[in-house]
Amino acid sequence: MAVTEERIVDNPSWIQRLGSSFRGVLIGLALFVAGFPILFWNEGRAVDTAKRLKEGAGAVVDVPADKIDAANEGKLVHVSGKADTQDVLSDDVFGVSATALRLKRTVEVYQTVEHSETKRIKEGDKTREVTTYSYSNEWCSKPVDSSQYHDAAKRAANPPAAMPYGDVDKLAANVSLGAFKLSDAHVKRIGGKVPFQFPADFKVPQTVPNGQFQNGTFYVPYTAPATAATPAAQQTSSGSPLLAAAQTASAAAANAVVSAVVGRSVAVSPTPGDVRVMFSVVLPHDVTVVEQQTNGTLAPWAASDGETLSFVRDGIVPAAKIFADAQSANSKITWLLRLAGLLVMYFGLKMVLGPIDTLVDVIPILNGIVAMGTSLAAGLVSGACALLTIGIAWIYYRPLVGIPLVVGGVALLVMVFLKKKKAAAATA
Repeated sequence: MAVTEERIVDNPSWIQRLGSSFRGVLIGLALFVAGFPILFWNEGRAVDTAKRLKEGAGAVVDVPADKIDAANEGKLVHVSGKADTQDVLSDDVFGVSATALRLKRTVEVYQTVEHSETKRIKEGDKTREVTTYSYSNEWCSKPVDSSQYHDAAKRAANPPAAMPYGDVDKLAANVSLGAFKLSDAHVKRIGGKVPFQFPADFKVPQTVPNGQFQNGTFYVPYTAPATAATPAAQQTSSGSPLLAAAQTASAAAANAVVSAVVGRSVAVSPTPGDVRVMFSVVLPHDVTVVEQQTNGTLAPWAASDGETLSFVRDGIVPAAKIFADAQSANSKITWLLRLAGLLVMYFGLKMVLGPIDTLVDVIPILNGIVAMGTSLAAGLVSGACALLTIGIAWIYYRPLVGIPLVVGGVALLVMVFLKKKKAAAATA
């Protein structure tokens, strides 16, 4: 069931919108200026990362995993083999144990969740805002407070009790890659997580009261907290038959509630407050590490610029592919940050030109034309400035590539200037 709320708000007047657009000019200028250091820094980051990866690719040494050669101490090494352990990781509460690199318990609670959607309908000088609140039951990673829900009937939907269990993530303390010892940092980066496989005859342990088990998942039905019992000292001093009868009746009611809960399949018919618990493991398997050989273990390798390189990959992966993939990722990040810098410049200029759009807002015929013109101008100027900034950065870092970019940026600015001059001559 959904609940709808409406409210009517006054649309800002033309004078108010003009004032807001002028205030936005300062913010727009700040955004436009911020685009320059973003773009310049990104080009330096890209070049430095590319150089570092090239240096690493030239320095890396393939070494066998089954023995440690002292001659490779301090070198960047490429090691492939089975990440293995004899450690048994266990969760005593749920009776789960496995010889694994990692054991993770994930806990979720069934909750009623509020969602909202707002539609704005302009009606003359007013705007009608219609907000619809809908509700769905979902498995959530943490309890959801329902006390402030807009539907009063849903405010008590989620029990206020805390989750009885929490997430747990255990790592094997002794993990080896052949003769090399791997650290917790390595284990955390190793992938290959799979659901824990329970034995066919697995039974829910007594440490999980009322627990249910189905398809590799524990389900714990919610039970309301019992009313606090009368302190033992008071019970002894009173010796009241009426009190004893009341306590007996309360215990019987509690047993009836437990019986009702146990008779319900949480997996099939969950209710808010129910909890489900799932387990996953990372079992021993082949991995590849590219790091510095240090005292029988592996650690990040420092390049000549002081920055480090460290790679952990699942499976047997050649060093050449690892570095090629890293170069490709560096290129993608570079283009994403270039786009981000360009957009910061563009939206900044749009805000700077905002007063022009607002000035003609009252003339419907000109409104669309002017808005298109300011968008085009902001796009051209932003593109030209971005090219110039990238070109200057590349002149600083790599001159042979930077000079053509600067020429292109200047050409774009000249084109914008000539277009404006031509448009001014046509209107004269």
